[in-house]
Amino acid sequence: MIKTDKKPLIGFFPGFFDLGESYPIIKIAKRYKELGGNVVIFSHGGNYEYLAEEQGFEIKKIEPIASGPDITRYFQNESDENIIKFIKNQALIYQNTQIDALVQTSSYIDCLLTPLLLKIPIISIISGILAPPYIQANHATYPDNFENNFTRILPKFIKNRINKWYTLNYQGPITKKINRIAKKTNINIHFRCFHDIILGNYTIFCDDIKFLGIKPTKEFPEKNYIGPILPDYIFKKYNRKDEEIEKHLNRPGRSILLTMGSSKIMKEIFLEILNILNNTDYNVIATYTELYNKDELPKLNDNILMKKFIPNIIELNKQVDLAIIHGGRGTVYNAAYSGKPAIGIPLNGEQQYNIENLKRHGAALKLSKTFFQKEKLLKAIDEILEKYDLYLKKAQNLAYKFPKPEGDKNAAYIIQEITSNIK
Repeated sequence: MIKTDKKPLIGFFPGFFDLGESYPIIKIAKRYKELGGNVVIFSHGGNYEYLAEEQGFEIKKIEPIASGPDITRYFQNESDENIIKFIKNQALIYQNTQIDALVQTSSYIDCLLTPLLLKIPIISIISGILAPPYIQANHATYPDNFENNFTRILPKFIKNRINKWYTLNYQGPITKKINRIAKKTNINIHFRCFHDIILGNYTIFCDDIKFLGIKPTKEFPEKNYIGPILPDYIFKKYNRKDEEIEKHLNRPGRSILLTMGSSKIMKEIFLEILNILNNTDYNVIATYTELYNKDELPKLNDNILMKKFIPNIIELNKQVDLAIIHGGRGTVYNAAYSGKPAIGIPLNGEQQYNIENLKRHGAALKLSKTFFQKEKLLKAIDEILEKYDLYLKKAQNLAYKFPKPEGDKNAAYIIQEITSNIK
């Protein structure tokens, strides 16, 4: 791509292997383009590339070292020489494309050093629960996925203090390796800890600062907390009324939405929850996204309706009595804006903090995935339904407090402000 004017060309690098990492970046790119900005999309491939294609973006393919959950293991095991070779190959693509800045999520550690090598600014779009002020406010509790029979007997305040120090100071093998590779490629940078890596040169948080329960700082001002980015119009491919869902919602009895994201790691717990709900009288609508192929789905009773994808999921959230979710940022905001209570079963620390944000506002209960039990899920459902008026009121109060969801527009303005100084 050859730039035809003096406006900076901004590269956007969504994590197309994951739905929650894809649509926010594409929506921001679209808003930035509407402001007159020049955009190019980079991709490692993935099931959600079509989101960029539907918006008419040009996509530049970049061969990945690894993507998704495998990236940490790769960096630990792969040789410095191979990683450096990849970085230099990627640098050629950036140079030929002539980008002036790169907007990315925290998904691709393998793409971090290339912009630094070329002195291209990195604008990170990440969750507010990763902001240092959030960690320092003692909201980041000890992650459930780190729990075991020994840690369970330790007092929570001790575990939370350990987790706070760990998050803000842990270096680990990844940071050491990145610093070593930076030195070998003459990149003048040294990361103090792993947490600093994901912040980029500029950091934008896809969260409402009041929902997070924190205060702005000089380094992370309130404007950098752009608010949530919801999917809505981005899913043109699926944007139609679903009569099957409407019919299912008209069945007598309580209704539950089950949505556990698109990460394959959630496959086991998703199936376990399905089997539990299959033996109840609740009317369940479950979205299996990329967790299963259609022929892999188990045989279920007619109280459960399976859908691969639900585009207007906030509207569906409003129609059901409660949602069972995993705690991804998008899923949590879908539940929060619906004004209905939720039960969260987080996979990792980030999802746990998202669920706990809901819980602090009285709109959710949190269950452990590590020590998940059928009885605990059924008890949580009973707890909400037996005190439904109370949980519903708190969920509706939370929804009423939220600003209009314009995180994508707010991010586009910030990127425009940042890049206006690029020459």
